[in-house]
Amino acid sequence: MALQLKPYFSYFDKSFKESQTRNYQLSIQLSLEQLIFTVYNPEKNKFIGIESFRFTDIESIDQLPSFLGKVLNNRPSFAFPYESVFLLFQNRYSTLIPQPLFNEENKNLYLGFNQPFQENSRIVFDSLKNIEAVNVYYIPNLIVEKAKNFWPNVNILHYSTGLIESLSINFKNQVDSNTLFVNVRKDCFDIVYFKENKLNYYNSFVFHTKEDFIYFLLITIDQLGLNPEDINLILSGEISKTDERYQMVDQYIKNYSFITRNDNFGYSYILDELKYHCYYSLFNSLQCE
Repeated sequence: MALQLKPYFSYFDKSFKESQTRNYQLSIQLSLEQLIFTVYNPEKNKFIGIESFRFTDIESIDQLPSFLGKVLNNRPSFAFPYESVFLLFQNRYSTLIPQPLFNEENKNLYLGFNQPFQENSRIVFDSLKNIEAVNVYYIPNLIVEKAKNFWPNVNILHYSTGLIESLSINFKNQVDSNTLFVNVRKDCFDIVYFKENKLNYYNSFVFHTKEDFIYFLLITIDQLGLNPEDINLILSGEISKTDERYQMVDQYIKNYSFITRNDNFGYSYILDELKYHCYYSLFNSLQCE
């Protein structure tokens, strides 16, 4: 088990000042594999920094709070007070419920219907106002306690909340019924489909091989009544042109592209080298207030 205290990558505009963090907004993405921070200056409407740390051979999710603490001890400016803090927690244990059908007293029943019980975790939920739905999910108690200890004003969201809500905002009235969004993670991927500006379908699939990946994608396309020859597939997440999953997309899907960055925000020139599509949910989490 190892923690890479040296950043996997780090890009910061020269305008970033540790003494000015109260004027910035901090977004964090935390998973078993990595921890990523972005810093946004609302006065300039500009992202001015991003830094990533990778975890290797992590044995248990219970170790994440300790790893988070070690990173913040090494990079204390991330633990300074910020105007606002968003934490996207990434796991597969979530489920969507239409808002009119949701009853908070039954949140454990909704989640238990299709997700395994998670020890030492609490069941929480996010309200997705733009699609009139509620995202119910497990999050470890220690993660919540550690985050609130560092940032009392933290707003914790599930990763899929950031993904779905931002897509519904950024692409409203901009996509037709042939557009399909695919967000790739390390060992699973999300499919998001809108029809008539409403969320029609969302699911997350665990995969182990490139054949698993393309099988689940193609069968979903078929079940949605779409045609691989006609759809416009928009990719985000942990996928690149050298990835074997990308090569499967190229083989079976005619029209596809990487998601482009949200131009409602500004971005420091220092971020130009970044593969924006890999961090779509994180950059757009600020819209999920």
